[in-house]
Amino acid sequence: MNKIYIKISLALLSVTGYMQNMAFASDSTPSPNSPNETSKEILDNDSEDDIQQSSSNPKEVEHLLYDDPEEAIKAADVISESLAHIHKQIGNINDYKLYSKQDGAILYFKKFKDTEIGKLELTIPNPDSYDDIVNMLWDPNGAKNFDNSFIKGTIRRVYNKNLLIIQQRHKSGMKAWNGYYHALGGKIELSKDKTMIIVVSSDMNDHDGGKNKKYVNPFVESANSFKPDIDSEEDIRNGDLYKMYINLVAFFIKKETDCVKVTYFISIDPNAPFYVPNYFVRKALVVKILDIVKLRDIFKK
Repeated sequence: MNKIYIKISLALLSVTGYMQNMAFASDSTPSPNSPNETSKEILDNDSEDDIQQSSSNPKEVEHLLYDDPEEAIKAADVISESLAHIHKQIGNINDYKLYSKQDGAILYFKKFKDTEIGKLELTIPNPDSYDDIVNMLWDPNGAKNFDNSFIKGTIRRVYNKNLLIIQQRHKSGMKAWNGYYHALGGKIELSKDKTMIIVVSSDMNDHDGGKNKKYVNPFVESANSFKPDIDSEEDIRNGDLYKMYINLVAFFIKKETDCVKVTYFISIDPNAPFYVPNYFVRKALVVKILDIVKLRDIFKK
């Protein structure tokens, strides 16, 4: 492991330790042993060699490793605040309105400021699928297995194996409205049978050539001061794609004796053109949420 990577790992130590220590502290299951032990567990499995060996193009991955400990700490702070917000939402249905309930999948919505957040509770009756579910949802290209609108995903920056900046591209029913987003992604292994995956956008400078508004994240305040510079592709710089934002997406995956339970939260800012009606945006969001239900068939016994 080179010296730069060691510096970033040490810089992230206290933040990731706090994240795991506070995460779901009120849950009935035991919390991780201690901040340092749980942080060490993540970072020990997160060497530069480990990341490179997981890729078919080690030089490309090495290029993505980012050597700015200060930015890495800010990134971890964003994920930490996001986790704290989601912590409040787990198990809370009082403010949510039921949208649909069918075959072990329950979908709710609630208003939050000027946006809304969807919450899907899904039961997958195959406890042995836990690791595969986590891996698929963490993979930037995992959505190709269940989301028909998905085009591709790429990793744009690596702070450590569990803290990344990703780009994903999606198509829509209107070809002229194909879009993309850049977002920070974090994976927190809360215990051997609980994992949280979080994706959140900030006002990153990706040199987008479109006439886009200044984005303000309504959920995660620290995201609004996290402004990394991203070297984006030519079609983004030319403004050929619509820029979308992930206000907050989270997957809480929990393995139980006879099943895996997935709780999915999503709030997006589609940054839709003025001529796209709100009902179209809402319908597209519902379809996207319910795509997650396909995991049940993918991972059936």
